[in-house]
Formats: sequence, C-alpha cells, structure tokens
Amino acid sequence: MGKRKRRIEEKEEELLSEQLKKTKIEIYECWTHIVISIVTMLIAVVTAILTWFK
Repeated sequence: MGKRKRRIEEKEEELLSEQLKKTKIEIYECWTHIVISIVTMLIAVVTAILTWFK
C-alpha cells in the first residue's frame, strides 16, 4: 500500500510540474503577443505621422 501511494504521489507531482511548465510557456506567449501588438501599433502611428507631415 505504501509503495502504491508513493507512486501515485510521484505521478501527481510529475503532472503538476508539467502543467506548471505549460502555464509558464503560455504566460510568455501572452507577453510576446502583447509586446508585438504594441510595437505594431507604434509603427502604425509613426507611419501615419510621417505621412501626415509629407
């Protein structure tokens, strides 16, 4: 009984660590998309201003 419970706990711990890794990757992806969106908007604004002054 003790070995089986220990194996179950190890498996749960392994699954939790995998889920944590996936969550961290998703957070980094989210931040990357936010930064790319901000840069794209800034480029659009700069382009609009430069076109307006021409």
